[in-house]
Amino acid sequence: MARYKVMFVDDEDYIRTMLMAYFKDKFDVVTADGALEALEILEHGHFDLVVSDVNMPNMAGPDFLSEVQRRHPAIKRALLTSSNTDDYIMFARQSAISSIIPKTIPFNFAEVERIITGLLTGEIFGLVRYLRRDDGVIAEKFCIKSSVDARAVRDAIISRIEEKFQDAGDTLMVLDEILANAIYHAPMGAGGSEKYHLFAEVELEPEEYVYVEFGYDSEKYAFSVLDWSGTLTRDTVLSKMERQVTGEGYMDDSGRGLHICRLFADRLIINVERGKRTEVIIMNYTGEKYRGFKPVYINEV
Repeated sequence: MARYKVMFVDDEDYIRTMLMAYFKDKFDVVTADGALEALEILEHGHFDLVVSDVNMPNMAGPDFLSEVQRRHPAIKRALLTSSNTDDYIMFARQSAISSIIPKTIPFNFAEVERIITGLLTGEIFGLVRYLRRDDGVIAEKFCIKSSVDARAVRDAIISRIEEKFQDAGDTLMVLDEILANAIYHAPMGAGGSEKYHLFAEVELEPEEYVYVEFGYDSEKYAFSVLDWSGTLTRDTVLSKMERQVTGEGYMDDSGRGLHICRLFADRLIINVERGKRTEVIIMNYTGEKYRGFKPVYINEV
């Protein structure tokens, strides 16, 4: 079976060397030291994905990826940066890019591999994909059928985190926001309006049940919240994030929950199968690992 072909574009030699050394056994990898070299290479071969640094001489990463989109629209694209990822959310929305990968310290190769693999294969759903292969554990699975169930599941997850990791940090607030989105905002009534009033006691219809997984590995704990309403899209998520980042949405609730989750969790991943299902994954690393700006990971199939 042919392997996926991936290009990494970065003007720093040690970054290219590092990425080549890690990924060469997983994909067919080519590197380029800038946009001009990369565009020349792209004219003479097939590629599945281009991952570009932001700050490069001659042509910046966003401009380069826009040019890739114009010339080679079938190629998937992602940004790699040591800068604040919030600065590129508007570009991501306008250019149909859904992954802005931070250069953390130390560099998180395993996480980047999972994100790249999802972009290439479309296999994005399921918490197990985001845990380490060697010691990842799915510890609990829940089905939420009502608002009462949601509170019980929330308390069970917080208890498990405190039992194993001593401190749940801001996870209670984050989990409340994600569950509220899945229960109160995802189900649609007649005419496309939200079916349930926020904080009301509700009994969900079977097709509205919410599915939660909790797991961990030697580096982090994580949970996923999946609903089968499928009302979110990549563009909607990026628009909501952009409103909060720019300040336009400070006076309303549009995207507030997602913004809170991104602020107070180490990783927020949103997986979308348009019109069918939405999965939100939250990950928190234990200790002081992988310092850097928050990524943007929104996958749509």
